[in-house]
Amino acid sequence: MFLCFDIGGTFVKYGLFDQEGKKHKKGKFKTLLRSKDEFIDSLVEQIEKTDTQNQLQGIGLSFPGFVNPETGEAILAGALTPLHGENIYHLLNEKLTKHYPMSIENDANCAALAECFGGQAQGSSDFALITLGTGIGGAIVVDHQILHGHSYRTGELGMMVTDFHESGYKTLHELASTQALVNLYRKQEGISDSIEVLGETIVSRLHEPKVKKLVQEWAQFVAITIFNTVVMLNPEKILIGGGISQSQEIIKIIIQELTKNSHWVDFQVPVEPCHFFNDSGLIGAYYLIKQKVMEETR
Repeated sequence: MFLCFDIGGTFVKYGLFDQEGKKHKKGKFKTLLRSKDEFIDSLVEQIEKTDTQNQLQGIGLSFPGFVNPETGEAILAGALTPLHGENIYHLLNEKLTKHYPMSIENDANCAALAECFGGQAQGSSDFALITLGTGIGGAIVVDHQILHGHSYRTGELGMMVTDFHESGYKTLHELASTQALVNLYRKQEGISDSIEVLGETIVSRLHEPKVKKLVQEWAQFVAITIFNTVVMLNPEKILIGGGISQSQEIIKIIIQELTKNSHWVDFQVPVEPCHFFNDSGLIGAYYLIKQKVMEETR
């Protein structure tokens, strides 16, 4: 059995998988961030609570930020600021009563691995995954391998600057993310920041002309993100992740905005929603730790 964690800024999701990838247990708990010890203790508690019968073969971690999967170092840990520069393998092993094989990978890369092994990228050797959420996430797969870069920062597509004349150094995080769409919607509808607005709310109002126009304007920046990624990498396909990508209408609008670019016809590739959504981090972490354990036991 493999215990996998998908670590976010608000919640830690976990799942227990068998050798065939069947999920036997899942749950989540609040991400504790007052100190690194508090955070590590919460993972250790779940690991030891799960492994009461000594059946765990390994621990897989889907983690935000820039991560070195070889050493276990969280170079920059996204919203998990107490963990910047910390080695997650070492911190866990210091507190666990038993040592386990471990793997760790960036969360967008885990989502890409999930798509490789069981989703929309099966059979594809080269593709890019773009996630639309609080920011823009990205993962790049070349010749069946995750591309990490020399300092594990490859795939930071949201950091691209694309609208300098109008927006200065605003990045695509601020222009093309689901959060950017929510911000535009709040402004148009006069909704205060204290009231929760979900992407699903906006999708449910796409039949209203003013809301559809707003989404089309936002989708221009998503289309730019896709276009720039394709002309740089020449992938077989682009996969779109994040909760809002579950809407076929949103995908359709994004593709419509892409086709307005006269250069797209020379570079176009399929643009598809991911197969896995909320569980993609867990599933990718599972495939990674299973692969590591298999290699170590050969």
